[in-house]
Amino acid sequence: MSRIFVKTFLLPFSMIPELMKVSELGFWLSIPITTLIGWVYVMTEVIRDASENPFQGMANDIPMLSLCKTIEIDLLEMLGETDLPPDIKAKNGILM
Repeated sequence: MSRIFVKTFLLPFSMIPELMKVSELGFWLSIPITTLIGWVYVMTEVIRDASENPFQGMANDIPMLSLCKTIEIDLLEMLGETDLPPDIKAKNGILM
């Protein structure tokens, strides 16, 4: 939470002096520019949190159960087995 505070609240104060060097409208330009930069920082953090642990079993994670079942079926086929377990099917478009 403190990172979001620093990125969205304190960022404009650091941008105003630099933008004032560019133009007299630098104070007002700092609002959209810092909003855009703050949005990029916050979205980067949200994406990082979502992809931090790919083995949690959520919708966007690696389908470990399906991968293991496919490997099992392939190994049984290589051994010449005929009674193979069923493959994992997607539920609501999500493969677990």
